[in-house]
Amino acid sequence: MKRCRVRYEGRVQGVGFRVRAVHQSTGLNVHGFVRNEPDGSVLMDVEGTDEDVRQLLDRIEVEMRGNMEASLVEALPVRGHRGGLAIQY
Repeated sequence: MKRCRVRYEGRVQGVGFRVRAVHQSTGLNVHGFVRNEPDGSVLMDVEGTDEDVRQLLDRIEVEMRGNMEASLVEALPVRGHRGGLAIQY
């Protein structure tokens, strides 16, 4: 299992980023949350198998690349998130 926190920067709020991230997780065994941050970035905390997490990050990169200026990935200890990937408010 793998967990990572990803901060997406650029024009990532107000463009459906969180909804698209959740949609891109369909069919993958990933769990965690995605939320808007006060500084205008989007934060995703996700865990799952190495392959599923990598696929999710790749899918988001392809779908949202025109909006992202940077994606900063930090590896973290697994926490045991459950319930799929959800939007956190």
